[in-house]
Formats: sequence, C-alpha cells, structure tokens
Amino acid sequence: MSMDLERKIYSTAPEHFIAGTNIGIAKATKKASAAVEAHAPVLLADGKVKPIAKVDGSNPLSVTGLYGITADSAAADEEVPIYLTGEFFADGLALPEGVKAADVEVALRNLGIFLK
Repeated sequence: MSMDLERKIYSTAPEHFIAGTNIGIAKATKKASAAVEAHAPVLLADGKVKPIAKVDGSNPLSVTGLYGITADSAAADEEVPIYLTGEFFADGLALPEGVKAADVEVALRNLGIFLK
C-alpha cells in the first residue's frame, strides 16, 4: 500500500465564468465524441460535440460547426451540458494551444455568446 505524498495546491478563490445575466442563458445537453474540458468552445458534428482542434502551422483554426461552450467537462460518449447563449468572461475559456479568445469571439457572438 502506498500513499500519495505529492504536494498539492488547493484554492478557495471563486472561479467566475458567467459574466452577466442581462442576456438569458440557454443550455442544451449533447454527447461528446471526444473528451472535453469545462468552458471550452465546441463544434457539433454528427450529433455529438468535440473540442476545437489546436492550431499550428499545419492545422489552421476552424470554427465551422461551432455550437456553444461546455458548462462542465466530460469524457468521450458522455453527456455534457452546453451554454448556447449568454455573457462569459473570455479569460475563463478553456482554449486549445494556439487559439486566443479574440479568434473565436466573432463566431461565438454570431451564436449569441458574448465575451467580456
């Protein structure tokens, strides 16, 4: 039997993601085709959601099929709640490597999701 003695850092600081309630927040639930993080913009394909791919020299940013932002994390083939509209803090987004909030801001705005 072994013990986990690795130092861990915990925080009681609140994590604010929802920026306002002036715009109603609409939610839906979809199955994830791959693991998704909480507060990540997701694409809808074949009735399932998947995270935006990381961007590098050979893989440009694609927001075609952008559906919303996950409210929680989920593993592949699990149901995940998704924000379809609302106001959220941009620095709270879980974005893949090479993607900035400004890169997805206009596409999210077209869905009724506003970043502050």
